[in-house]
Amino acid sequence: MIRASCHTADNALALEFDATPWFREADGQSILHLAEQGWSSVWVADALEARPGYEGLHRLIGYAATRLRDEALEDPTWATIECVVSQPDATQWLEENRPEIALMLHRQQTEAQAG
Repeated sequence: MIRASCHTADNALALEFDATPWFREADGQSILHLAEQGWSSVWVADALEARPGYEGLHRLIGYAATRLRDEALEDPTWATIECVVSQPDATQWLEENRPEIALMLHRQQTEAQAG
């Protein structure tokens, strides 16, 4: 299981969920991009919120879209929700299930440290 958490900008709603389905289906570039973003992105939540078992995530996104809409319209760069994936969970899962992407991540990190 790859743990992830989301919360609304006003902290009215927060939850944890399993991001594993996203990692199973995502292409390598999307996973690398998520890692570059500090394992923080709403894409994972957006991709899973309509699935059965993710009703809480659907409610959280709906709340952010309706209740926090006015603030977001005033400042389009303001994030109404924040989602973070557990980097240790993701790395371990990738090593076990998608080793080619784990290797790409390792190379990316090595290059970033050297450069």
